[in-house]
Amino acid sequence: MPGITVTAAVKTLTAQHPHLDIRLLRTSWDNQTEVVLDGRADVSIVRLPVDPQGLRIEPLFTEPRVVVIARDHPLAGKDALSLTDLAGAHLLQDPAAVPEWQAETRAPHANAPSSSGRTQRGGKLELVATGAGFCVLPQSTASFYTRPDVVVRPAPGLADNEVALVWSKAHETPLVHAFGAAAHQLQP
Repeated sequence: MPGITVTAAVKTLTAQHPHLDIRLLRTSWDNQTEVVLDGRADVSIVRLPVDPQGLRIEPLFTEPRVVVIARDHPLAGKDALSLTDLAGAHLLQDPAAVPEWQAETRAPHANAPSSSGRTQRGGKLELVATGAGFCVLPQSTASFYTRPDVVVRPAPGLADNEVALVWSKAHETPLVHAFGAAAHQLQP
């Protein structure tokens, strides 16, 4: 997943098992568990929530979620942004990805969010930069996709993003557990 670096875990596993041929596969929100269920990967590091059916899930760490907004947006000068601050702006992602926003938009003063569907992160940031709205991302993802025309602000009131290791219940091996032990050293 963008923003999650697995280098340390791969190096640890390689040192323990030098005969292994480890290959990394970049995933997205849409296929982060599919790759283990269909056998393309032995393990996946995912951002929760995911459908747990057929999976073993082992929590690894949490990280803050942040708001990404256009540098020239009137709210960009604030040190932190609450969802109340953003009630008049458009959310440029699936509202289900930000449950707190769904609760905020039920308030009488809030505009209904708009969604750009499954726009890729780079495309979402292009929309953010034009002032079309804002998005909420895990902090490491926002750091991965830096741009000079958007700003990242802390968002008190947003729950942390949870990162976990998953693997197929049907493909549980000692090497999967060895990678899991190595993955516990990962941090955002």
